[in-house]
Amino acid sequence: MSATALRVRAAASSAAAIRGPAGHPLLGMARELRRDLLGTLMAGFAEHGDVVAYRIGPARGPRRLRPLLVAVRHPDDVRRVMLDTRAFVRQGPHYTVLRELLGETLSTMDGVRWQRQKRILQPLFTRQHVARYLELIDAEAGRVVAQWEQLGDRQVDVVDAMEQYALRVLGQTIFAEERGVDAETVAALARLVPEVGTQVVTRVTQLLRPPLRWPTPRNRRFRALRDELRETIERMVARRERDGRSRADRADGDLLSHLRAARDPEGKTTLTPREVRDEALMFLLAGHTTTADVLVSALYLLGREAHVQERVAAAASEDTGDPEDLVHAAIQEAMRLYPPSYALGRRAAVDTELGGHAVPAGTLVLVVPWATHRDPRFWPDPERFDPTRFVGKGDRPPFAYMPFGGGGRTCIGRHLAMQESTILLRALLRSYRLESLDATLPLSPLISMRPKGPVWVRFRPRSSADVLA
Repeated sequence: MSATALRVRAAASSAAAIRGPAGHPLLGMARELRRDLLGTLMAGFAEHGDVVAYRIGPARGPRRLRPLLVAVRHPDDVRRVMLDTRAFVRQGPHYTVLRELLGETLSTMDGVRWQRQKRILQPLFTRQHVARYLELIDAEAGRVVAQWEQLGDRQVDVVDAMEQYALRVLGQTIFAEERGVDAETVAALARLVPEVGTQVVTRVTQLLRPPLRWPTPRNRRFRALRDELRETIERMVARRERDGRSRADRADGDLLSHLRAARDPEGKTTLTPREVRDEALMFLLAGHTTTADVLVSALYLLGREAHVQERVAAAASEDTGDPEDLVHAAIQEAMRLYPPSYALGRRAAVDTELGGHAVPAGTLVLVVPWATHRDPRFWPDPERFDPTRFVGKGDRPPFAYMPFGGGGRTCIGRHLAMQESTILLRALLRSYRLESLDATLPLSPLISMRPKGPVWVRFRPRSSADVLA
């Protein structure tokens, strides 16, 4: 046996010593992870510590039939996984399935191709570029407030309302649609997004994943959903092209125009039409769900904590422009408790180690911000909603908080999402008192963390005296 083979065998033997639940003799922990991913991971950390091993598949047999999943939560291990791109790469079933769905986009690429794509796209999402859209976002936030003021004291499904708001903003920023995304597309996305999320999770967690070209019932349904998503975005792109020719005066500031014109810093490379379509689809899907879900969690949490809400509302009325004010902090704290990127997968490309444990090449590694954000070593009383955690400098390791991922793969649209969320929350708190009508916030860990159903909040108009108090 070669020296290399001996090292791999020794590393695999050491990794098996990482503590973790035994699971079923044939399935390992596959059923538990599929039924309750976050509950299973949190229980594993509570019992076994910061690095936990989960066998998926039979206890014996070829290694390819019993893959090992190692979950980590400590910021030191998180930092290593997110920054050491030689040892940990964006490979694994999650990225394979997303690539089947979205095509080759910034979110599914790795290596040299990802670096090239990021060089092209990054200038479109800087703080300075996003600042171009602030007037537009502020107008849409005002539109929400004005619509609701006419209805007085009312109960709102904030999941639907925030998705509508996010789609109106993205319709204008991506496609220069004056009224946002059209009603037909909104209805299609409302139907498609939850089902796509379910289908992705189902396909990712299959022990035996047949090639997508095989005509199985699940594959046919997955392909049909993918095709409908692509047809939806192609219809929007075609309409934008027609409108752009006749209304070029207003269409040169939208993201789609910039995607077509964008070049890498050397000025040599542009995106192909297919890449433009795929990136536009990714931005539309990820952009509207992330912003909507962040706002839903913030409104729900503020609606449960009246005393916290009043402090944040006072900051909203002052609007000092301080980026660390309580409104911004409330959004950050909502993302701590309900991070959009609740778990991030990588694959060990080489024999390596985490937390003092050997991790053999090929091991799936899962960084779990959901758990890191609830670790009492870094977040005292972690289940308490307390926006003041984010006012001033906190004494925490850098990777103790990462709602949008971390390292070079941090979400490229985070500045736009934060502006959309903060501007609308500020406008709503100036005009309304919030009361959450649900005792809990049921969630579905799909492609991102999503509400499982409607979330009802009562909005009571504030008087002018309330705003000035």
